[in-house]
Amino acid sequence: MSIEQAIQQLTRSDVIRTIDANGQRIPPGERFSCLYQGRRFDPKQLVAESLAQTKQHKVDPEALEQALYEPFVEALKEREFSVVSNPRQIGDTGLTVMVYEVKKPPLVQENFKRLFSANQNRFYWNRDKFSRLRQGAPVFVVNNSAARVLFGYVQDTLIRAEFDEESHVSRFTHQGETFEVSGEYPEFVCIEVRSLQHPPSGWQWKTFGSGEHSYIAGPEVNAKAVPNNLERVNLLLEVFAREEEIVLQLQTCYQALLSHLVDYDEPEQQHEPRVWYVMQGKSFTSEMGLSYLLSKLEGKGGRSLNHWLAVGDVRPGDIIVHHSAGEVRAISQADSMPYVTSQPDDLHDVRSGDGQRVDLRVLVHLKHPVTLDDIRKKKGRLQKALADVRGPYNRDGTGKQGYLFEFTWEALAILLDGRSLALPEELQRWLPSLDELADDAEETPDEELLSEEAQERRLPVEITQTSAREWLPRVQAYMASQGFHYSLAEVANFYLCMRTKPLAMLAGISGTGKTQLVRQFAKAIGYGDSDHCVLIAVRPDWADSSDLIGYANIQGKFETKPLLDVMARAIEHPDELYFVILDEMNLARVEHYFSEFLSFIETRERDNDDVIVTEALISRADVNGGRPVYLPQNLMVVGTVNMDETTHAFSRKVLDRANAIEMNDIDLAWVSPERDVAAVSGIYADALRAPFLNSNDLSDTHKRNLAAPMAMLMEVNRILEPAGLHFGYRVRDEVAFYLTLHGEEALESLDGFGVDAAIDFQLMQKVLPRIQGSSLSVLKVLIRLLELLAEKPLDDEAEYHSIEKEVDPHATRYPRSVKKLLFMLQRFHDDGFTSYWL
Repeated sequence: MSIEQAIQQLTRSDVIRTIDANGQRIPPGERFSCLYQGRRFDPKQLVAESLAQTKQHKVDPEALEQALYEPFVEALKEREFSVVSNPRQIGDTGLTVMVYEVKKPPLVQENFKRLFSANQNRFYWNRDKFSRLRQGAPVFVVNNSAARVLFGYVQDTLIRAEFDEESHVSRFTHQGETFEVSGEYPEFVCIEVRSLQHPPSGWQWKTFGSGEHSYIAGPEVNAKAVPNNLERVNLLLEVFAREEEIVLQLQTCYQALLSHLVDYDEPEQQHEPRVWYVMQGKSFTSEMGLSYLLSKLEGKGGRSLNHWLAVGDVRPGDIIVHHSAGEVRAISQADSMPYVTSQPDDLHDVRSGDGQRVDLRVLVHLKHPVTLDDIRKKKGRLQKALADVRGPYNRDGTGKQGYLFEFTWEALAILLDGRSLALPEELQRWLPSLDELADDAEETPDEELLSEEAQERRLPVEITQTSAREWLPRVQAYMASQGFHYSLAEVANFYLCMRTKPLAMLAGISGTGKTQLVRQFAKAIGYGDSDHCVLIAVRPDWADSSDLIGYANIQGKFETKPLLDVMARAIEHPDELYFVILDEMNLARVEHYFSEFLSFIETRERDNDDVIVTEALISRADVNGGRPVYLPQNLMVVGTVNMDETTHAFSRKVLDRANAIEMNDIDLAWVSPERDVAAVSGIYADALRAPFLNSNDLSDTHKRNLAAPMAMLMEVNRILEPAGLHFGYRVRDEVAFYLTLHGEEALESLDGFGVDAAIDFQLMQKVLPRIQGSSLSVLKVLIRLLELLAEKPLDDEAEYHSIEKEVDPHATRYPRSVKKLLFMLQRFHDDGFTSYWL
């Protein structure tokens, strides 16, 4: 088989596996170089090594030497690798070229979005870091968090801004456009954007640590930063590989950087290893925690978390910092690629099933561990060093809940600062000197204009230790002690509705306790105060979202409204639960004033911290300190509904997006409840966090367990379809989530809340509210559904009275739904029209 034929068998993953395992042995090319994750590889050597490693096809060295570069270069390009040729003539190596890194904090990210011109051909930024640049200087701006990289030239070096102290906003006008950002910035620069790109898949910027910029050509180049900047130039070449002008500029910078290396022979090919931080409990032993990393492939609910999946990103040579029982106790090095093992270990966090494993080699045992107090004393410096990675510490310096986190060499140097340690070469080679960092202006940020607390995004920390089946009966007992009587099944159903989707409607006649269900539930778990449980009275004249969220007044200042204020508080306190009650939500047309909320709730997704977020409802420099306001995962919205001549009906758009909980069962008998029942403590936001967002979150096991109810749901939909009342995937998925949670939380053990009861609730809340009309097809739907749910054959021509005699709701598996269908059938018989709503 010829080399050309063998090459066709290679895949991109084959080449990447070869780089991960043997990349250190492959030199950069003399004429061409393949770029990957900041490194350069000779295309012929890389392909030949890949063929030998993955296809057992050894290429004869002489044949490889004589082969043309073209087939190797084209093969790598076809597999979406970037390949650059070394230019015969380079540009001016004395020209100053700077790279600026946009940091991760939300406020910085929002300012980044606000500082592009409308046509995106100009970009502005705080002048401070650009003050040494003259007009025409080339600049690269990297925003790893937003996955954007731009190249341009300095167009204007001094644009003065005005600071509005009241709203803490800086404003300036340039070329006819006005810009507004959060924070006090007196001067800006303008960059003419020549190219704005998204990095390729898998691309990861090599951060400056606590620094923000560096020079890659010209007299400002820092010799100490050259090895890292060579890697950064390669990363930029991967982004702009198809743009000749920018490639030539970067190749010129590459040569300029090489000239600063002492005793240069060829660029250092050894790749700087990544640093990881593992949180361990009793697994920290020489036989286990120091011998290997081992994480779950999937956990409860069939879903994997980022701190487990991170084990799959560890590569041989990477450094692992071991944290156990509140102390850093050892440092090890990865000695293998990740692999799947089926070896369960009762002492390890994996507990059961397959896991990803990486073998380790111990480098350092710390005779005097780094204590929690030591970490807290250094938390300010550590926060800056970890600003752009998924670090292991909370704001107070304590460890986050999780297994494996990202770390940095700068953070490791800070952690070990002040300790006399004999470190092996594997650490000394890459560990920076803190004195050098302090002396290096490029690596030291200016004094922050906003406090760290204001810049930092708050993440949830607390975990509820009690299962729902234990605390829900206590919640019901507390509510009864306050004089509000709901069955345990009703309380559990409300809980599951909130976990399935944080939006529900409570319908029923006046005085049935709709508002109090929410208030008392919130009180029972410790969130009943006015900050956490907010009632918003809907007015009939609401025509858009301005009365609910807010609006810009005639002066241009944004006037916030109650819902936006609650969302901002919930974002600020992610461990706490917040409830909003929209009282009589259908006094105005829900589709008008609530449409933005309904749209944004469908944008829910998990971010890199495994937190559920949405697109921003509001992102303005003068709102919430400039940080975007979105629908946080710890906010529950419940609307109360009355159906009479003063209110509006709901569209299917609204019904599909919420559980419509009917509260019309009234028992006027006096009840003597238990007195002085205490509220439940230790319930945090995670207790109501949605574990499923779309059907992909359901495992194969979940779907197998749902086979019977899903078959019935499909039959229900088949009955609804002829009348045009059938539902789509959203309803199917949310019913599936509800029933899956019911099973996982073992809520069938609660009185009156078995599997059939759970299905009954979902039919009542997600299916039957859709039914209304006066046609014979609607009548047929009612009879066919009664036949299905009551498991009795019924005649399409039968009168209501004969069907009523045949069907006893209490003798069926789904009494709530059957009773409601009988009511709707009687209404059709009496009025010639029917609806779910009273």
